[in-house]
Amino acid sequence: SGAGALACLSELVPTDLSHLAVDHAVYTVFLNEQGGIRDDLIIYRRPEGYLLVVNAGNRIKDWEWITGHLPSDAQAADNSDHSCLLALQGPLAFQVLADVGAVVSGAPGVGSPADIPHFACAEGVVAGIPTLLMHTGYTGEDGVEIMVHQERAEELWDALLAAGPSGTVLPCGLGARDTLRLEAALPLHGHDIDETTLPFEARLSRIVHLEKGHFIGREALAAAHAAGPRRLLVGLAAEGRSLLRHGDGIVLGGEAVGHVTSGSFSPVLQRPIALGYVPPSHAEVGMELEVESRGRLLKARIVPRPFYKRGVTPLPPEA
Repeated sequence: SGAGALACLSELVPTDLSHLAVDHAVYTVFLNEQGGIRDDLIIYRRPEGYLLVVNAGNRIKDWEWITGHLPSDAQAADNSDHSCLLALQGPLAFQVLADVGAVVSGAPGVGSPADIPHFACAEGVVAGIPTLLMHTGYTGEDGVEIMVHQERAEELWDALLAAGPSGTVLPCGLGARDTLRLEAALPLHGHDIDETTLPFEARLSRIVHLEKGHFIGREALAAAHAAGPRRLLVGLAAEGRSLLRHGDGIVLGGEAVGHVTSGSFSPVLQRPIALGYVPPSHAEVGMELEVESRGRLLKARIVPRPFYKRGVTPLPPEA
């Protein structure tokens, strides 16, 4: 927050935030000087400043990065210990919110949580508990993230689990969360993106605005943009039921050409899927490749991303 908040964030991310409206959000990344991705995050513009939601595992590293670049006319606070973020995801998410009497306050033109625009947020009350409702989602389905004070998080959790007929709302662990984001081909920091990954390689060109002026890593990204990417993130589908795993080598004509960054068995598609990096010359959809996994060569091909889109499954289940 503060007079220097926008200038500070504009130095830290490659995305132009100058036109971000109040209560709207943008997906972006922190970069190092080489243009590599330190972390990915969502920035919400709020009336009092900017709210940053980062990966919990990178909390300390990100906090040190932000405060290390904080100007004298800006202030920062880490509210992690006082906040809880529950993700209510899936096609019934807004029906569940209606069932627990969720309402929105102080958002012109927004009558209910279902009216919150995508990548926007609004103050609200859920099951009688004050919250901030965020309509972003990172699962390929619709839904909201509900930010609540940590003292009332368990109360909210219990209210959501009790909503609707038995089995409507179920707790979801990180394993299931991982297959959801993989089916939607959404990158996971530490696997598909890291400090050696340039946004162009991860198909994140949309968040890089070189024209906005200086930011950390801009010179490296400008040079990389002029030269073209060394590698590209692709979707992979394997034949049969064998899993493709993080770190498996991608092979073409007996030569190693890349590696798998994320892989799992897709519950929706009932087949193994993966993300990985290959040179641009090998990144065309339909290209046949092999993946070296646990001493075996598995047949695979490059397929469109995402593997799943709400209501659509571009990749048919394995016969």
